[in-house]
Amino acid sequence: TDEFQISVAETYDVIVEPKEDRAYTIMAESMDRSGFARGTLATRAGMTAAVPDLRPRAIRTMADMAMDHSKMSGMNDTSDDGMPGMDHGDKKQVDHSKMNHGAVNDDAMADAPIPKTSATPGGPFLFGPGVAMRAEMPGKRLHERGFGLADVDHRVLVYTDLRALEPFYDQRPPAREIELHLTSNMERYMWSFDGKKFNEVTGPIPFKFGERLRLTMINNTMMDHPIHLHGMWMELETGADDLLPRKHTINVKPGEKLSALISADARGPWAFHCHLLYHMKAGMFRVVSVMDQIAEASQ
Repeated sequence: TDEFQISVAETYDVIVEPKEDRAYTIMAESMDRSGFARGTLATRAGMTAAVPDLRPRAIRTMADMAMDHSKMSGMNDTSDDGMPGMDHGDKKQVDHSKMNHGAVNDDAMADAPIPKTSATPGGPFLFGPGVAMRAEMPGKRLHERGFGLADVDHRVLVYTDLRALEPFYDQRPPAREIELHLTSNMERYMWSFDGKKFNEVTGPIPFKFGERLRLTMINNTMMDHPIHLHGMWMELETGADDLLPRKHTINVKPGEKLSALISADARGPWAFHCHLLYHMKAGMFRVVSVMDQIAEASQ
């Protein structure tokens, strides 16, 4: 690949194989293109390479934020592609026929029905002071390039490209599914899961030690959220069969619905949060508790 967009707290191992005796610049450009960091790969100390100019600033459209009604007409499956919202005059269109959606989320989840529960007792969440301008029909976006990279003329890594080098040790199908909504009121800078900030929830999200489960995350906000789970791997369901990529942080795009398989193999309380720390501090934080026994109502 030529470029990838890495969210806060994500990690990648990259193999680079230079073919010439010269220096190369590694360019790390901020998402808003306001600045950069550069590194140098070289065969000898002291060599340098040219640093490219920053690219023009990318502007988020209502479609980028899953809030464009204009994409809704003529769609057969809005759960796949269409994400309605507020059309504020931005008529940017996306040709979905040219997108490679892959066998993700719903295809995998349709294999065998499993019990589904909300991560928050008393769900589903409703509109309120902490939930506003909600993306009502989120869909699959794992195949999409990162923000600002849709039109570049080189190869950009996307989540559906990722494959594990070998299968995960636990290949059991999930026994249950937990659904979690990413929520916000951006005008009042309130961030939460399932419409509740951390100090409003009554307890942790319960996992039973040794169980295999599916976590489905639905981003009802207009922003990307790098969601980080401590203590356990999340196997992102990209359609890669038994080679699902293992991640501790998954970037969830605006209006996106995705799922990950989790083996609850580490007892104890674990932090689960958005890794934009100003979102976490404002309330987008929960605790996952892995216990030998969990209450029947939670199952």
